[in-house]
Amino acid sequence: MSTINSVVHHTDQLLTQHRQLQMSHTQLQARIAELEHQLAQQQQIADTLAQSNDQVGQQEMQQAIEADLTNLIGLFDKAEVSDHE
Repeated sequence: MSTINSVVHHTDQLLTQHRQLQMSHTQLQARIAELEHQLAQQQQIADTLAQSNDQVGQQEMQQAIEADLTNLIGLFDKAEVSDHE
């Protein structure tokens, strides 16, 4: 009879451990889903920032080109004035 009690006790311990592992597994899955959601949000923010930085870079480049063109037009105008004098 003690062997049967020992097996029953051991089986009970295994079932208890199994339930605990199932609960831990469920909690880990929930945490993974939460972290994946946070990662997706951060990726979206990073993409938005990258897009903004590209736009700022393009605006700066456009302003530099406009300044260069204005400078060249000014030089051309000065050259025309000098040619007419």
